[in-house]
Amino acid sequence: MDDWGDKAWLIWIGAAVVLGLVEITTLDFFFLMLAGGALAAAGADALGGGLPLQVLAFALASGVLIGVVRPPLKAWMTRGQDTVTGTAALVGAPALVLEPVTEHTGLVKLAGETWTARILPGGLTLEVDSPVHVVRIDGATAVVASNQEIPQIPELAEIPELADEPSPQSERPERPESPEGRQ
Repeated sequence: MDDWGDKAWLIWIGAAVVLGLVEITTLDFFFLMLAGGALAAAGADALGGGLPLQVLAFALASGVLIGVVRPPLKAWMTRGQDTVTGTAALVGAPALVLEPVTEHTGLVKLAGETWTARILPGGLTLEVDSPVHVVRIDGATAVVASNQEIPQIPELAEIPELADEPSPQSERPERPESPEGRQ
């Protein structure tokens, strides 16, 4: 103990700070757990424990932190990493036909934007104001299908939000009727 003198706690605190700085570069929670062990060793020194007790406190605290605290922290840190973004996030999204959609031409309103669209080969032409869902995105073109076709399309049938799809009439946006259309 004489080698460390009365400043052993300061060395442990310094080690904790250095380990904390290393943790900032890795973001893996490993060095943070070691920093916690160094703080436990500093506490052991503050309570009057000798070097063997300080090393034991460091090892036990680090082991417990790595084995018990680190796994839930890592799970918390990695939650949501399977978030789908970009055009992949549009698969299964509802859209509204703006111009009739055929195998070669068409326009839909998708996620607030106008997209060129086409139907799957062999599908029926989709008329204006028809509610549809995106099957896939091919470049800048949305491949769409009518809501009635969803159960037959494997890519869409697996999306939970589409399993209990409301009727097509309930999905149509409200549009004010023209005066001559009222009776």
